[in-house]
Amino acid sequence: MTNYEIFDEQYYLAQYPWVKPAIDAGVIKSGQEHFEKYGQAAGLTKVSRYFDEATYLGGNPDIAALVRTPNNPNAPFATGLDHFIQFGYEEGRTRVSPEYDEAFYVATNRDLRPFIQNGTFKNGYQHFIQFGIKDGRFGTSFFEPEYLQNNPDVRPFVESGALKTGREHYLNFGKNDPSRSATFVGTPGNDIITGVGVGKVELIGVEVEAPNGLRQSESDGSNEFDTLIGGTGRDTFVLGEALVGSRGFLREVKEFYIGQGFATIRNFSKGQDSILLGGSFLDHYILVPTNNNRDLAIQTNGLPVFKNGVSETSRGDTLAVIEGGGNLSLNLLPGSNDGIFFFLG
Repeated sequence: MTNYEIFDEQYYLAQYPWVKPAIDAGVIKSGQEHFEKYGQAAGLTKVSRYFDEATYLGGNPDIAALVRTPNNPNAPFATGLDHFIQFGYEEGRTRVSPEYDEAFYVATNRDLRPFIQNGTFKNGYQHFIQFGIKDGRFGTSFFEPEYLQNNPDVRPFVESGALKTGREHYLNFGKNDPSRSATFVGTPGNDIITGVGVGKVELIGVEVEAPNGLRQSESDGSNEFDTLIGGTGRDTFVLGEALVGSRGFLREVKEFYIGQGFATIRNFSKGQDSILLGGSFLDHYILVPTNNNRDLAIQTNGLPVFKNGVSETSRGDTLAVIEGGGNLSLNLLPGSNDGIFFFLG
């Protein structure tokens, strides 16, 4: 069944500006009408921020042989998009774009799982297209809402369709600009998060959302085993957070990885990178060399924590292991939020 739910009118007209004069002249009513009557058969594929022709064909190799080429002019489909609109969307294919990760979206939107199980949606992608985009949900580990909020000069290009997303801007331009910052986040499960960029980059292994524009974690890492890999920029490996209220007052300090889980930190550059910890006093943590003093474990040392609404004291709980960090020390660095957070340097 042919399905055009992924069609984005504004984006289509931004990619094919020569269609707009035909609409203004009354030759066609809309970009979608143009696509349905002419563009689909003509091989136009830029109809959505969240569909990429090369990604779809690469992720669905069974489709490639069915797409018309000069050497295969009688194939049944003009493009991979042609197949997707006719069959792939309803079949539940989700390897469609670098701007969308099915596993990430389903993991970070747990409220969707019953609706996928009962068949309301075939997959997370269908929910994302129909509702998630409008709701401000994001489809990859790149923390899209915060990037657009912190880079208002980028937002107009995304809104106009000149750019697909803030992620596209960052990976093509922002990552090479030392003044740009970005955050990469994880899920409630085990994740591998890799930092990219020459500026300030945050790596957070737990699930993070931004309701009302205020960042907050949705999981605490208690049973997660995440790997955080630094890049060439000034990386911050986040092991805790401060929850700030709407008026800017500190509501709560939360430590991640209390319990069975911990984070493995790779490519930590001494003197450049930092590790963000939640706590009130420096002596609430202890550094324990491991693997013949090559690596360094960060453990709790009388850290007050809240579990199930009950105050407890945590000792000897490994929060993170820094590979190659045997010569590091725990220091309070400038910008530590009035002593609430400590940094490893």
